[in-house]
Amino acid sequence: MQAGQLRTKIRIQKKIITGVGAHATTSWVDIGNTVDTDPPKIVHCEWLPLGGSETWVANSLQIVDAANVTIRFNVSVTSQCRLIKDGVIYEIIAPNDPDQRKQWLKFKAKAAVMG
Repeated sequence: MQAGQLRTKIRIQKKIITGVGAHATTSWVDIGNTVDTDPPKIVHCEWLPLGGSETWVANSLQIVDAANVTIRFNVSVTSQCRLIKDGVIYEIIAPNDPDQRKQWLKFKAKAAVMG
Protein backbone atom coordinates (compact mmCIF):
# COMPACT_ATOMS: atom_id res chain seq x y z
CA MET A 1 0.00 0.00 0.00
CA GLN A 2 1.27 3.45 -0.88
CA ALA A 3 0.02 6.70 0.63
CA GLY A 4 -0.97 7.92 -2.86
CA GLN A 5 -3.76 5.33 -2.91
CA LEU A 6 -5.51 7.06 0.02
CA ARG A 7 -7.65 9.30 -2.21
CA THR A 8 -11.10 9.13 -0.60
CA LYS A 9 -12.03 11.52 2.21
CA ILE A 10 -14.05 10.17 5.14
CA ARG A 11 -14.76 11.04 8.77
CA ILE A 12 -14.51 8.44 11.55
CA GLN A 13 -16.60 9.06 14.65
CA LYS A 14 -16.81 7.58 18.13
CA LYS A 15 -19.91 7.46 20.32
CA ILE A 16 -20.03 9.70 23.40
CA ILE A 17 -22.67 9.03 26.06
CA THR A 18 -23.33 11.74 28.65
CA GLY A 19 -25.69 11.58 31.58
CA VAL A 20 -27.05 8.54 33.39
CA GLY A 21 -30.16 6.39 33.03
CA ALA A 22 -33.16 8.16 31.50
CA HIS A 23 -31.08 11.36 31.21
CA ALA A 24 -28.38 9.76 29.05
CA THR A 25 -27.78 11.37 25.67
CA THR A 26 -25.72 9.99 22.80
CA SER A 27 -23.64 12.08 20.41
CA TRP A 28 -21.01 11.24 17.81
CA VAL A 29 -17.65 13.02 17.75
CA ASP A 30 -14.90 12.76 15.13
CA ILE A 31 -11.87 10.84 16.39
CA GLY A 32 -9.36 13.47 17.47
CA ASN A 33 -12.05 15.95 18.58
CA THR A 34 -13.45 16.42 22.07
CA VAL A 35 -16.94 17.83 21.36
CA ASP A 36 -19.31 17.57 18.40
CA THR A 37 -19.00 21.30 17.66
CA ASP A 38 -15.28 20.98 16.78
CA PRO A 39 -14.48 21.21 13.04
CA PRO A 40 -14.60 17.89 11.13
CA LYS A 41 -11.46 15.71 11.10
CA ILE A 42 -10.90 14.33 7.61
CA VAL A 43 -9.21 10.93 7.18
CA HIS A 44 -7.90 9.81 3.80
CA CYS A 45 -8.56 6.20 2.85
CA GLU A 46 -8.51 3.70 0.04
CA TRP A 47 -12.17 2.95 -0.74
CA LEU A 48 -12.91 -0.23 -2.73
CA PRO A 49 -16.65 -0.68 -3.36
CA LEU A 50 -17.96 -4.23 -2.96
CA GLY A 51 -21.18 -3.60 -4.85
CA GLY A 52 -24.55 -3.26 -3.26
CA SER A 53 -27.63 -5.35 -2.77
CA GLU A 54 -31.34 -4.66 -2.64
CA THR A 55 -33.91 -6.54 -0.57
CA TRP A 56 -37.52 -6.04 0.42
CA VAL A 57 -38.11 -5.91 4.18
CA ALA A 58 -41.62 -5.24 5.55
CA ASN A 59 -42.86 -3.80 2.23
CA SER A 60 -39.90 -1.42 2.12
CA LEU A 61 -36.86 -1.49 -0.14
CA GLN A 62 -33.58 -1.81 1.77
CA ILE A 63 -30.37 -0.98 -0.10
CA VAL A 64 -27.05 -2.13 1.35
CA ASP A 65 -23.85 -0.43 0.22
CA ALA A 66 -20.52 -1.97 1.26
CA ALA A 67 -16.81 -1.33 0.75
CA ASN A 68 -13.36 -2.46 1.82
CA VAL A 69 -11.53 0.44 3.49
CA THR A 70 -7.84 0.95 4.28
CA ILE A 71 -6.56 3.82 6.45
CA ARG A 72 -3.34 4.59 8.28
CA PHE A 73 -3.25 2.69 11.57
CA ASN A 74 -5.18 4.31 14.41
CA VAL A 75 -5.71 2.45 17.68
CA SER A 76 -8.85 4.52 18.37
CA VAL A 77 -10.78 2.98 15.44
CA THR A 78 -12.93 0.08 16.68
CA SER A 79 -16.11 -1.66 15.58
CA GLN A 80 -18.01 0.69 17.94
CA CYS A 81 -17.06 3.62 15.67
CA ARG A 82 -18.79 4.68 12.48
CA LEU A 83 -17.65 6.48 9.35
CA ILE A 84 -19.24 9.11 7.16
CA LYS A 85 -18.59 9.33 3.43
CA ASP A 86 -20.46 11.81 1.24
CA GLY A 87 -23.09 12.30 3.95
CA VAL A 88 -23.84 8.55 4.25
CA ILE A 89 -23.23 6.83 7.61
CA TYR A 90 -21.44 3.47 7.47
CA GLU A 91 -20.96 0.82 10.14
CA ILE A 92 -17.34 -0.31 10.68
CA ILE A 93 -17.00 -4.10 10.65
CA ALA A 94 -13.97 -6.00 11.99
CA PRO A 95 -11.08 -3.51 11.83
CA ASN A 96 -7.72 -5.27 11.81
CA ASP A 97 -4.01 -4.68 11.34
CA PRO A 98 -3.29 -7.16 8.51
CA ASP A 99 0.49 -7.40 8.90
CA GLN A 100 0.71 -6.58 12.65
CA ARG A 101 3.12 -3.69 11.96
CA LYS A 102 0.76 -0.85 12.99
CA GLN A 103 1.01 0.81 9.58
CA TRP A 104 -2.41 0.14 8.04
CA LEU A 105 -5.88 -0.64 9.32
CA LYS A 106 -8.32 -2.52 7.09
CA PHE A 107 -12.03 -3.05 7.62
CA LYS A 108 -15.35 -3.43 5.87
CA ALA A 109 -17.88 -0.60 5.88
CA LYS A 110 -21.61 -1.19 5.44
CA ALA A 111 -24.49 1.26 5.07
CA ALA A 112 -28.15 0.29 4.95
CA VAL A 113 -30.56 2.78 3.44
CA MET A 114 -34.28 2.19 3.93
CA GLY A 115 -36.41 3.32 1.02
